[in-house]
Amino acid sequence: MKKRITQFVVDGCKQGLLLFLMLCYTLGHAQNATVTGKVIDANGGPLVGVSVKVKGSQTGALSNAEGNYSINVPNQSAVLVFTFLGMKPKEALVNGRNTINITLDEDASSLDAIMVVGYGTQSKRDVTGSISSIKEKTLREVPVTNISQMIEGRIPGAYVTAGANKPGTTPSIRIRGNRSLSAGNDPLYVVDGIPVNDAITDFNPSDVVSIEVLKDASATAIYGSRGANGVILVTTARGKIGQTDVRYNAYYGITEVVRRADIFNGEEFVKFVRDANAALTPPVTDELLLFKDPIERESIALGRYTDWQDLIIKKGHTQSHELGISSGTEKTKVNLSLGYFDDEGYLIGQNYKRYTARINIDQNLGKRIKLGMSLLGSYSQVDGANYNPYAGALITSPLGQPYDNEGKFAIYPINDPAMPNPLLATQGKKFVNLENRTRLLGSFFAEAEIISGLKYRVNFGPDLRNTRGGSFNSTSVSVGVSPTASTSEGFWFSYALDNQLTYDKVFKKKHKLNVTALYGIQERVNESSNISVRDLPVETTTYHNLGSAGTIVGVGSGYTRWNILSYMGRINYAFDGRYSLTLTGRADGSSRFAPGNKWSFFPSAGFAYNISEEKFLKDVSFLSNLKLRLGYGSVGQEAVTPYQTLAQLVRTPYDFDGVSAFGFAPGNVPNKNLKWETSTTANVAVDFGFLNQRISGSIDVYQTNTTDLLLPAPLPPSTGFGSVTTNIGSTRNRGIDFSLSTQNIVSKSGFQWSTDITAAINKGEIIELALGKVDDIGAGRFIGKSINSYFDYEKIGIWQTGEQAQAALFGSRVGQIRVKDQDGDGKVTIADRIVVGSADPRFTFGFNNNFSFKGFDLAVFVVGVQNKTISSPLYDNQNTVAFGGRYNHLALDYWTPTNPTNAYPQPIAGQGPGAVLYRGTMKYFDGSFVRIRNINLGYTLSNLAVSKIGAKSLRFYLNVTNPFVFSPYVRDHKGIDPEILDNPATINYQLGLNVNF
Repeated sequence: MKKRITQFVVDGCKQGLLLFLMLCYTLGHAQNATVTGKVIDANGGPLVGVSVKVKGSQTGALSNAEGNYSINVPNQSAVLVFTFLGMKPKEALVNGRNTINITLDEDASSLDAIMVVGYGTQSKRDVTGSISSIKEKTLREVPVTNISQMIEGRIPGAYVTAGANKPGTTPSIRIRGNRSLSAGNDPLYVVDGIPVNDAITDFNPSDVVSIEVLKDASATAIYGSRGANGVILVTTARGKIGQTDVRYNAYYGITEVVRRADIFNGEEFVKFVRDANAALTPPVTDELLLFKDPIERESIALGRYTDWQDLIIKKGHTQSHELGISSGTEKTKVNLSLGYFDDEGYLIGQNYKRYTARINIDQNLGKRIKLGMSLLGSYSQVDGANYNPYAGALITSPLGQPYDNEGKFAIYPINDPAMPNPLLATQGKKFVNLENRTRLLGSFFAEAEIISGLKYRVNFGPDLRNTRGGSFNSTSVSVGVSPTASTSEGFWFSYALDNQLTYDKVFKKKHKLNVTALYGIQERVNESSNISVRDLPVETTTYHNLGSAGTIVGVGSGYTRWNILSYMGRINYAFDGRYSLTLTGRADGSSRFAPGNKWSFFPSAGFAYNISEEKFLKDVSFLSNLKLRLGYGSVGQEAVTPYQTLAQLVRTPYDFDGVSAFGFAPGNVPNKNLKWETSTTANVAVDFGFLNQRISGSIDVYQTNTTDLLLPAPLPPSTGFGSVTTNIGSTRNRGIDFSLSTQNIVSKSGFQWSTDITAAINKGEIIELALGKVDDIGAGRFIGKSINSYFDYEKIGIWQTGEQAQAALFGSRVGQIRVKDQDGDGKVTIADRIVVGSADPRFTFGFNNNFSFKGFDLAVFVVGVQNKTISSPLYDNQNTVAFGGRYNHLALDYWTPTNPTNAYPQPIAGQGPGAVLYRGTMKYFDGSFVRIRNINLGYTLSNLAVSKIGAKSLRFYLNVTNPFVFSPYVRDHKGIDPEILDNPATINYQLGLNVNF
């Protein structure tokens, strides 16, 4: 019995144990689950080969050609980790879900980040040319008016100059200096694959998600003649797969004048007039002769003076609004944006408005065919583009009054017909200067995958632009002249049509081959017309009824058409992630040249060696990247206007049997042998990275030789022409581009600090001109000097009392400008002129610091320019430096017998600007500066906070533009600004909002 009980217990335990094990097995398998999904990039494209792993285990899977994956997870609390080269890793909690779709964002610091290189994309690891990139996060740090401003200080070798701070103005961009003497030096903009000829201000900067700048010939040769001055590739936002996103970005800003021209106040102006008249022989001291108008004497007696700058300047206001919608499925992706920008200037009568609408659509037709379009509609209005009341406010006498004793507007503040009231143009519609611009720009493409790896793509980009300008001057504005008005219209239509064949394949996991072939055509037609009239009977119609005018002053019209036909081939080959080779050839034919010289071929080659991928460096833990790049190639430039190679006729008056008549005469000497200017660049560079790319950067050293410059060659006077355009001369640019990015602090507490530094050194010089290595003094061109050199006498002071005899030998007198006798011959002649400086800076830099901590972010952006000379227009050919005692004047330290300064000459009553001997020497200043361009402080609300209002993200920010500048021109010479030379310097405060739903 005991044995039976024991056996029962044993058997029961065995069965219980078996049942327990079966239950555990069942429960264990019951918690296992399968998760599926799709992995895409930011543009909605599938990512192939993404690693999907269960965190903390060896379980993993890869995404297939469609981006789909499937993986088993042990339980519902499992975390999936998604990683892919060139993308930021992402984690996702399963949390009961069976389907998890993931979008991976590009890691700009990764060596495998994707870059736009022109007619395609390429891994940063494989790039051989000199290409700099700005990603969306950086672009959003600074609110800007136009795309050009996004580049300043962020691309080494790209020099951006503001030039003016009037609403609607576009900065100038030079990439690695100036090359051509007669052609433009502006870079080519390519927006969504379509070359854009001009008017980049028509685009809404909020639409831009990335900018790539191609700088050397190895990178730009793919654009042939269009890329001679560098290429700026602009990519706009496109739809993404997933739920609909709605974004609203807005800011409101105030513009305040912080520095203006330092001119004489009332008391100083009175002294200036007296000193100028005291310099006459004999001196004039009678106050009735000095101040003839009773208003002047009354103002002096009452101490009543007018600050005309105060009356012209006001607070400016800026506002920007953008509403965007993005959505997409696997087949259709759409991005729509609407923009409104309004800049009310700080000077009365200057304003700019822009309305934009953009729609981008991408459509998949099956697995092999894609269609897409980008369409921009833009309308802008510029008020006062060719009008500046500021100059008049600087020279008008502070003794005058804007209104008379009865409160009526005074046309003349004092009894001086050459000094009308500077406020005249602000009175109602007494003065009108308006330009309206309408633009429709499209980019359409169709792409078909013929076989695996082989794709055919056609791009078509039409660009239609129309401008209409009108101006009107009433009698009260142009005193003594009957009302005048004019209109002008321009119509531009251009298009680009590219047929592109691309083969992209990886062989044996080590050989990567990309072959691109292109056939394209570009064409542009321009029509223009203008009419100007006077003697309008009714001023209220301004320029809207020119047919009523009594006199037609002029009528004109014009038409030009040109086109370029191109063939291009490019081979990119990469081996084992270590070696990369790019070979490019492009042939361009231009209608601007005569038969026999229309075509030119532009080849280039680039090589890259990823040294850090070698086995002997794999164990060097601190080195994450070391890459050598070599590039060499040529690009061309047309540099001639349409029809310039043809013989042209010009209208000319002549006497026909005693009667005045018009005829036509030859207008130029045709030259059918004209050919392309050619720029050849050699580029040697090193890319580096340390500590897992926490420190990364690049150094580029380059030399560009531009030959066959299209310049006028002198002709004997007996020919009836002074010169003929021909291919002569050459220039050279040499320099260094440097960039450095560092992740200074990345703490567990959430505090981060990163720095981006860019710097560039460039020396441009003329190598040869029409007569060889001989200076062309008349044209201001000098061998071995910059293209934009200043050539003048060198001011060394003012002739002082006791130096009368010496001054007389130099054709001058005491109190006037003393210049240096360069050749020591005891007299001043034209041989004593020298190159006193250059408008092209030798050194430029940008310095950007970004801080973030628990929702707060701070960006401080600094730019600088060194070794540059500025020529101030306020000191040149204006009455602001007339020293004649009639007009108000810059508050300069001028010479008098009791103030023997060496700064500025003695004023002499009655003399005009041209009477001041060597007056041009006063306008040159050191243009170096360091400027804090931007300070941006923002706060992003937490996900929990924004979810309560149904939003995905919400950020507020305060932005300050141009708060500080450190410049010898401002500090030592009371200059307004080293960049804005003839208008007040301003500071902008903006309060902004970025919200996504």
